[in-house]
Amino acid sequence: MILSDLLTDTLGRIEESDPPVFWNLQGEVYVAMVDALFEAALITGVVQANNVLVTLAANTTYFSLQNNTAIGIPVGVIAALRMRAPWAIRKTSLIGLDNYYLAWQQATPGSQITAWFPLGVSAFGIYPQLASEATVTMDFIQCPVNEARPYSGSEVIPLQDEFTCLLSKYAAAALRAKEGGVDAEEAETVFQEYLEDVKSLSLFQQRVDSLTYSAAFGGQSRVNPREVV
Repeated sequence: MILSDLLTDTLGRIEESDPPVFWNLQGEVYVAMVDALFEAALITGVVQANNVLVTLAANTTYFSLQNNTAIGIPVGVIAALRMRAPWAIRKTSLIGLDNYYLAWQQATPGSQITAWFPLGVSAFGIYPQLASEATVTMDFIQCPVNEARPYSGSEVIPLQDEFTCLLSKYAAAALRAKEGGVDAEEAETVFQEYLEDVKSLSLFQQRVDSLTYSAAFGGQSRVNPREVV
């Protein structure tokens, strides 16, 4: 399915004709639909690049996700999700490492990574540093639309069909909110419907992610048992 497949539904929600008269198709309608897709992807982690081989340099703690295709990181990556190797690698955080071992950054480089951690949405780090270059397998959240504006409507929607309606709802809410008054009030109701769809998508993705196992022990790839409440 592509963006233009949802155009009739989206325009109907904002009481527009096809082609639209009041709203600019490429500059506003398609942009709002893509914004919906990005927000859903960030909330749910639904658009992923999986099983990516990443080569980690020796004597290095932090690795950028931007412009790092030389080590295997794909273009358009937003955030790191998981790291796997033939041995166990624990997913943690900066504060988690500080609480475990305050001088972890001064640790002697080793042959295997013990833990890794996301660093915002632009980088990740490992502990300890590697004494020599090594390759691991990683999963990332990927940009759902990796194309520059203006959008043509031919952009592919990387969601299952039952969740694509959330794009129309978000776009309608975002556009009608600009009009103020009653339209803005009604936009809030539609936006809540969008959030309910995102909640359903999140639950679906959680079940999919729970089937991702580590290469070492087959354990679920979670930070710790408290991650899921």
